[in-house]
Amino acid sequence: MSEQPVLIHVQDFEGPLDLLLHLIKSAAIDIYDIPIVSITDQYMTALRQMQDHQLDVAGDYFVMAATLMKMKAKLLLPVEETPVEEDDEPSLEEMQADLVNRLVKYQRYKLAASWFKKQAAARQKFYTRPEMAVPAGVKLGKLAPGLTTKDLQRVLVELTQRQRQPELPMRLIQDEQYTVKGQIHTLRFKLSKVRVAVSFGQLFDQKPNKEELVTTFLALLEMTKQHEIAVDQPSRVMPITVKPANLGEDK
Repeated sequence: MSEQPVLIHVQDFEGPLDLLLHLIKSAAIDIYDIPIVSITDQYMTALRQMQDHQLDVAGDYFVMAATLMKMKAKLLLPVEETPVEEDDEPSLEEMQADLVNRLVKYQRYKLAASWFKKQAAARQKFYTRPEMAVPAGVKLGKLAPGLTTKDLQRVLVELTQRQRQPELPMRLIQDEQYTVKGQIHTLRFKLSKVRVAVSFGQLFDQKPNKEELVTTFLALLEMTKQHEIAVDQPSRVMPITVKPANLGEDK
């Protein structure tokens, strides 16, 4: 009984390398040790099936077929009957090495494309919420001219460098020691004792821990939002200052 030909669905392939790689994997062939005669016969069978189904076969498929047929001829012809090769014509070994190199590169790119496709599909499962508008009736705190939120962020980053001790790889989880509400009361008390604007860094300990630093900074932002304090920077070279919003007003 003659061997039944394998049906090829050309719509699943993106070119001759894709078809050739499929044939190699289907036959469980080592990509670095391709049997040229067998793989050429399978490739030509696939092309005939494509033509029998009246499919529009691109010219690249026939270029690959010609290359495989040439390699097959070089392999089957006896050495004494092999035509004298021109100086610029590659040998059978060179043609095999070039084909393997092209297949390996194509396989690498195909795997990368498959990975990116999976990442894109996974990303489609997430929805990024657009930025919300400020609710009606909420008044935004105003900064002095020339002072931006990036300046506040820069000062916060500088303060994070001042920690009481290096963080250990392992530490005990303690109860919450600082709250925004509690730090607001602390800041109100500190600012009630001064009659002039104080440096932004003076509102923190010399070496605050991260929890105190972040909580105090959030308290400052909340007080600014509620117009309890005023934030200013007299010049670009001077530190940021904080003072009660009503400081200097006539009583």
